[in-house]
Amino acid sequence: MKKRFLHFSLFIFLFFYAGLSMANLTKVASGFSAPTGIAFDSSGVMYVTNWSGDSIVKVKSNGEQETFYKGISSPSGIVIDKQDNVYVSSYSDDYILKITPNGQSQKISEGYRTPTGIAFSNNGQLLITNRSTGEIVSLDLETKQKTIVANGLSTPVGVTQLADNSLVVSQYSGRLTMIEPNGNKTELGDQFDRPGVGIVTISSNAVAVIDNGAGMVRQIDVKTKKVTNLASSLSGAVALANYNNHYYIGTWGDGSVYTMDSN
Repeated sequence: MKKRFLHFSLFIFLFFYAGLSMANLTKVASGFSAPTGIAFDSSGVMYVTNWSGDSIVKVKSNGEQETFYKGISSPSGIVIDKQDNVYVSSYSDDYILKITPNGQSQKISEGYRTPTGIAFSNNGQLLITNRSTGEIVSLDLETKQKTIVANGLSTPVGVTQLADNSLVVSQYSGRLTMIEPNGNKTELGDQFDRPGVGIVTISSNAVAVIDNGAGMVRQIDVKTKKVTNLASSLSGAVALANYNNHYYIGTWGDGSVYTMDSN
């Protein structure tokens, strides 16, 4: 009887907790095949990497979807520059693809080992998580020169840079690591299960991170290590973007993108 009561109590807790955690989430797009990266162009159009669909999908403000690019194997990270050039990492084929606003595409850098999440650095270079080698590679988009800016990581899948040029790297192994410009590393992931691809800088001291293993979005203060849970009950949460004071979250579980207020 006691055991049955405990199970019933747990059910009630999970029912109401899940409802509360999803209350501030709005589904804005669906029908994806493993949405892994999200980025926005200068006009507010959303681009989503369709990992299992080998494509990039464009989602307009009215919700209309169209295939922007097809034929990139396992597209993962995505960023868009001020000229609306789109950069995407091909996880399976180990290259970085550039697509211009008029649709012209070019492999601009090759020879990676399962490149996953990507981000722009503070000086405009492309930061690439080289998952299989445990490295962060910086790519100069003008000269195409590569520089290893961090190593010794364990399955890095996401990266972002703070205002002081420190990097924060999410690692599928369960680690979340801050790397200062002098190379000093601080482990931040004690309360994380499995940090995923989605990671964004929120302020000089804070980042928001997908905790894929827990199905959550979490914010952490890198100085105090205080963690705040922002959303939960997200089935297979992988992608995360922050645009116009809203988070956008891609979930593999139901192939959808959700949004919530980031204020």
